[in-house]
Amino acid sequence: MKLINVLLLFLLVFQFTNLKAGTVNPVFKQLKDPNLDGDNNEPSTSGIAISLDGKKMFVMDNLSAGDTDGGAIFIYDLTTAFDISTMDVPNRTIVNTTGLGDNLGFGNGKKTIAFNNDGKKLFLFNSHGLAQFHNLASPYDVASISASTLIPDDGLNYKSAYNSGALEIDALYGVAFNNDGTRMYLNDGSKNTTDITQVNLSTPFDPSSGTFAFNLNTEDIPDLTTNRFTFEIAFDDDGTRLYISEGLNNSTAIPTFIYVYKLSTPFELSSATYVGNSQIVGNGNNVSAIGWTFGNNGMKAYIGTEDANADGDDIIYEYDLTCPYGIVICETETASVIGAQVEIAKNVIHQNTSTIFKRFEWLRRNENKTNLNSHNLKLNINNPILTSLTNKLQSSLKDLKYTQASLKTEKPSNDKRKWSSWTHGDISFGRVGDTISLKPKEITTKGISIGTDKLTKNDNFLGFAMRYSNDDVDIKSGTNEELNSQSLSFNIYSQLPINSSNLNALLGVSFLSIDKMISGTVTGERNGKQIYTALSFEKEKNYDKFDIIPYGKTELGVTQLSEYTDFGTAATNNVETHERLTFKTGNASAGLKFDHTSYMDESRLSRNGFLEYMVDFTSDIDHHYKNHIDNVTVQNTIKRYSLNNIKGNIGYELLQKSGHTFALNYERFQSLDNSAHTDSLLFKFGKQKNENTNFNVIYDPLKNNNTEISYLKNYDNFNLKVKSNYAMYNNIPDYGAGIELSATF
Repeated sequence: MKLINVLLLFLLVFQFTNLKAGTVNPVFKQLKDPNLDGDNNEPSTSGIAISLDGKKMFVMDNLSAGDTDGGAIFIYDLTTAFDISTMDVPNRTIVNTTGLGDNLGFGNGKKTIAFNNDGKKLFLFNSHGLAQFHNLASPYDVASISASTLIPDDGLNYKSAYNSGALEIDALYGVAFNNDGTRMYLNDGSKNTTDITQVNLSTPFDPSSGTFAFNLNTEDIPDLTTNRFTFEIAFDDDGTRLYISEGLNNSTAIPTFIYVYKLSTPFELSSATYVGNSQIVGNGNNVSAIGWTFGNNGMKAYIGTEDANADGDDIIYEYDLTCPYGIVICETETASVIGAQVEIAKNVIHQNTSTIFKRFEWLRRNENKTNLNSHNLKLNINNPILTSLTNKLQSSLKDLKYTQASLKTEKPSNDKRKWSSWTHGDISFGRVGDTISLKPKEITTKGISIGTDKLTKNDNFLGFAMRYSNDDVDIKSGTNEELNSQSLSFNIYSQLPINSSNLNALLGVSFLSIDKMISGTVTGERNGKQIYTALSFEKEKNYDKFDIIPYGKTELGVTQLSEYTDFGTAATNNVETHERLTFKTGNASAGLKFDHTSYMDESRLSRNGFLEYMVDFTSDIDHHYKNHIDNVTVQNTIKRYSLNNIKGNIGYELLQKSGHTFALNYERFQSLDNSAHTDSLLFKFGKQKNENTNFNVIYDPLKNNNTEISYLKNYDNFNLKVKSNYAMYNNIPDYGAGIELSATF
């Protein structure tokens, strides 16, 4: 046994060593010549950029002998997004910058082009420190620039404006900004003095409002030789990786590289640690990366070279990346993944409290009933075991009374002192996290709750509930990353009447299991536990004929997620170790409920709903992790998605003495700060005529909107079932019918 353990340890160390030695390289896909034959070989590629939607590419012309345009911008439409083979070269647009501000064509030298995060600000620099900035009427509308769009920059020269006593920039070869525009980075790419200056901007995306912050000496890179230049600089989407390209003077005989730093504090150069480099090769030839950029959420890289090689002069190369920003090292969408785990934890608390508070509302509507059993389903849950349970649910509408009464004024019968049971199924769809550094996430939640409660001697309600739920999160990026979470929750709740008002309270605990997956393969497992509480206070007095009821609610929770390792896949060569994460969440809301009941001879109709404003006071959450290649611990801050939210619900419930029930409720949670939202639907229809007959309608939106109608009749030992199904909205109609006969002896 000891020998086996030693061998296993050896294999583990060997495998880890092999993984650590790997370097991730861009995969060359294709090249494109952006020049027109006979047009003076322009543009002489200098800087390049691509729009967020991948439909426009911009190439800066590097002024050289014979040029007449003074450093123009060449604009190309791409028929297929991010595919340079579809660049419309013959119909390109050429925008001359001469006379619009600083003379960018002054002398010979590199030109740099950059945009702000929404594409409505254009930044142009040349290597001599001159610059032009423009406001664009619409994103990436560079063709519209003129003297009227020019932004004054106080005549600064950016080679010397922020040197803070150090040597001024010799050659300004690269410029970048952080996500919110509060920091700017200027690359001095000359030989022997290569460094990057970090500038803090008091006004976002205003280069003239800066102060010197830090200087990163890139001469410390062990692989960078003194006879080479560095050019463009770029960050990944969350600012934890810095990329610097290298080039030579009109030579492709010597290999050049892209160098990568890891930043333990996002966008803070003082926290940078050098990681390694990746040789720049395109179509089997050395490439000197004069201008380059990322595209398609970091899954593409585009490199423009001014130097000729076997492919020609001024060529643009397109590369596929095996993971977002995957040069030298691969990291998963860490910020988005951890953000999704936080959202799962918050959602578990929210769904538990929401379900139980719906029970409080049902109790209030039905407080005069002798039988308080209630069984509800939100749509259908795709689980054979749970489905078998739902088929046995009873209508709970026996012995209806049609007189309003209060629990505090009507002496409860002995039956109301007994324990009553209830069930509740739910399904929700939502989308969160669509920000600059976080990828959007689509969340589907399915759950079932089982509870029991009773009216105590003091006219209070006491109850217990258990909920099982499953959350599926699809992170919308090129990495096919998903999360699958299962949770089990236990709750105790109570309703306490206080002076014509109700105080509702609950206390709960949950246990979570979260699987991180890439393309359906589990790459990491994380466990969690949480404790939470919620309180709501509402007036029992109703206002006007629609029974308007004001109320307030608060929700608090503490969650702890275990440490775990994400092993990635063989393609990404990525292993990340995540530290234990403990965080608090909470929100407060206020709103109005309406609940009006109409009484008829043979039925009762309840129209109900609410509208509430919710403030999320969850603070930013700091999470720490490190990659196995560089072993640098990185702090990742998960910011709350939305401070201000609104939540609304509307629906009705029809109850008949005959045993028929029908209920429909739609609920919407909407962020007021961004596009985050969740939609939930309650759909219930059934009839419990007697113990021998059952009629059900099940609507399943997750399976082509399939609708199944079934009728079950018991004849002594024989069961007869007739069922039919139909898939709505399917391109190819899908329907059928069947008869089942079974016997029990």
